[in-house]
Amino acid sequence: MYYENEKEWLKKIEEKRNELDRNQKITNDRLEGEAIGEARGKAIGEANNLNKNIRSMYKKGFDIETIADVLETKIEYVEKIITSNTQDKV
Repeated sequence: MYYENEKEWLKKIEEKRNELDRNQKITNDRLEGEAIGEARGKAIGEANNLNKNIRSMYKKGFDIETIADVLETKIEYVEKIITSNTQDKV
């Protein structure tokens, strides 16, 4: 490509650099969004698995303190899951 003068050439270079910067920002934002989504999905899966284990242990007769101890979680959380599970079935 041929340019009339140096100013025009520098302007075109600056425009191209800005375009590349915008494209890189879009790519970075997309990758960050994917990473956040993946982390959220993993956290939700882990919470669902924990809740399932709480309910299962409770149905098998384990007391709340033992469940909390074995699953390394707070007694209040175990109580909340057990209570919400009971209320959901009513």
